Amino acid sequence: MNERTIGLRHKTALGVLTLTVLATVGCHRDPNKQKQKYLESGKRYAADGKYKEAAIQFSNALKVDRNFADAHYQLGDTYLKMGSVMPGYSELMRAVALQPNNEKAHIDLGNLLLAGKQSDRAAEQANAVLAVNPRSADAHALLSSVAAAKSDRAEAIAQMQQALAIEPDRAQFHAALGLMQSSDPALAASSEEQLRKAVSLDDKNALAHLALAAELEKKGDKQAELAQYKAAVAGEPKSLMARAALAQFYLHQNDMPNVEATLRQATEDLSDTASGAEMLQNFYLRTNQMDKGAQAYGDLVAKHPKSVELRLVYARFLLATKNTDKAKTLVADLVKSDGSNPDVGTLNGIMLLNDGKANEATEALQKSSKNNPENVNLKLWLGRAALRKGDYALSQQSFTDASKLSPSSVEARDGLAQVALTKKDPSLLRDVGDSAIKSNPTSAVGYLWRGMAEASGQPDQAETDLRQAMKLDPKNWAASLELGGLKLSQNKIGEARPLLEQALAENPNSDRAVGLLVSADLLEKQPQKALNRLQAQVARSPENAQMYVELSEIQMQTGDRDGALASAQKAVQLTPGNGGAVMAYSRAAIAHGDTQKAIDLWQSYIKLRPTDAQGFAVLGSLQQSKGDNDAAMASYKKALTIQPEQPIAANNLAYLMVESGQNTDVALNYAQMARRELPNAPSTADTLAWVYYAKGTYSSARDLLEEAAKSAPQDASIQYHLGMTYQKLSDQSNAAVHLRKAISLSPDSSTAKDAQKALGQSS
Repeated sequence: MNERTIGLRHKTALGVLTLTVLATVGCHRDPNKQKQKYLESGKRYAADGKYKEAAIQFSNALKVDRNFADAHYQLGDTYLKMGSVMPGYSELMRAVALQPNNEKAHIDLGNLLLAGKQSDRAAEQANAVLAVNPRSADAHALLSSVAAAKSDRAEAIAQMQQALAIEPDRAQFHAALGLMQSSDPALAASSEEQLRKAVSLDDKNALAHLALAAELEKKGDKQAELAQYKAAVAGEPKSLMARAALAQFYLHQNDMPNVEATLRQATEDLSDTASGAEMLQNFYLRTNQMDKGAQAYGDLVAKHPKSVELRLVYARFLLATKNTDKAKTLVADLVKSDGSNPDVGTLNGIMLLNDGKANEATEALQKSSKNNPENVNLKLWLGRAALRKGDYALSQQSFTDASKLSPSSVEARDGLAQVALTKKDPSLLRDVGDSAIKSNPTSAVGYLWRGMAEASGQPDQAETDLRQAMKLDPKNWAASLELGGLKLSQNKIGEARPLLEQALAENPNSDRAVGLLVSADLLEKQPQKALNRLQAQVARSPENAQMYVELSEIQMQTGDRDGALASAQKAVQLTPGNGGAVMAYSRAAIAHGDTQKAIDLWQSYIKLRPTDAQGFAVLGSLQQSKGDNDAAMASYKKALTIQPEQPIAANNLAYLMVESGQNTDVALNYAQMARRELPNAPSTADTLAWVYYAKGTYSSARDLLEEAAKSAPQDASIQYHLGMTYQKLSDQSNAAVHLRKAISLSPDSSTAKDAQKALGQSS
């Protein structure tokens, strides 16, 4: 072989190699083959129950071809198996639009629409299939379900019989027909025949076994009934319904050991699902065996240490049995290993809230909710945490999101109402009430909320709604309470009393009912009656801290300072983290001339409630009253860090900044913020005016101070500031009037000394 030939052969081999590589690359880049590869991979994952992995592969196929109908269908089916209804619905809609002849997609979409109570649209999907394939048994079965949803039993039976005429060996069709016939005593024999046919065709059909068991129960054949329940469990070991039915059978026989054993076995076998893991939990909760539940789940977790679901239930039992430290350790481990699990995120948030860590709880729940945007429970707890934190906007948005995800959620609606009540937003409360009435016009709660919203501006309409609430639910103590409060605000004490007494009779623990009745006593100049009422309530509920708070306030009014201090101290002992109790103690301590005791208590309080902005604001006020302005400013700044628009902290910090010669622009921002939050408070007008004074904007200061002086004519500080402002405006006559008034209102104060000095300088 010569050199030239060798060179040619090398070139030929290289050419062949190059062509082979190019052909291989071309194959990998063929979009049709690539998308099909992703589709088949996704199907394999789905067949193994690995739905997250399957969804990723189907999504990859759609990235290659966004109009790939098979991938849209498979992705929709996978989403539904994962419990993601809305994405599943969207994918099925896309699948039938791209591939109108896809019968299975139409049927699945129809069943999904039917589950969403859209029976007419479900029927459209069935008819679309029948237009292409008149012998579609599944389409007739779907029309049967549509008819059943419309309570047209005759049509439902007829459609199912048509389905069976096409496919006589479909066990599920026989089971469905037997179930429909079972509601008619005249068809009992036919019903049993259909159900026996179903189980003979498919012995693993749990639904057929359960329905047959129900028929046998009517005949009183307990042994045969039990055999069918056991067959249902054996046929579908993963069926929660079958396990629950077997346990229910034993419960009806009052065979509690077998109930417990059945549910324990079910929990162990189905511990990979939340519902399965909770089966035994529900038994212990119903039978009030919390310690036994904790022990049982401790044993189950020891046997199945990797089951997130079992560990979650165990943590809940630990909390319920006050084993908090162990619960915290368990939840911390869950967060590390399974932090993306929405149930783990929810429980972690709940525990943080229980510890008074509203900020941390909100942050944790926000993160978990972002990772699980369709989880209603996370949205609900995020709303509660944000409300506790004082972030009303986030709380309202979270409850609104939960309501959109689950329009029938009572908890979401109640959460929005709580936001409205907390932030005193009658417009929002009215909207929630209207929505509740529209959703369920025979429920009292919507009328209650709307009546509460109308109470301040539309008392007649409020009374109409509150009375409607009482009519719909005569035992609704809250409606009686609100109407009694409305009558009391109108000074109609004779009408208010029976309503408030009725509310208290229905709910003897209603602190507000007692408080309003006490107010009625005081309005009628009967302080001793009010005192006796509270003492009687304390005797009935000696652990009710709020009653001691109320008692302390009445004792203060009647001049019993020692009693007031003792009652407030008892309230604090019962609930150290109760702001109302701490406030009552502070008032009593200050009345005794011991402001430092009040300061010490608030410092202890904020250690328990480190995210309570109002607590820091009150502490700052007390420190300011003692002249410790540096400490006061630090407390105000802490309050504003927690709640940027805390009005008391913003107002007082702005005032101290001006008094100490600090940045007036920053002070102005704080003062304006406080004024926005409390637009009718003379103190915010006074502070904002004093900032204007410091900045040399005297006319604006004068206007605000004149308005404040009308609202609070006995406030020496406002009179002093107004006098000083008139001096700057060269109105010496008015300046003197207000400076002298400041002196007369508080002759021994530093304000009076400052006013006297200013008078001397102007004379």
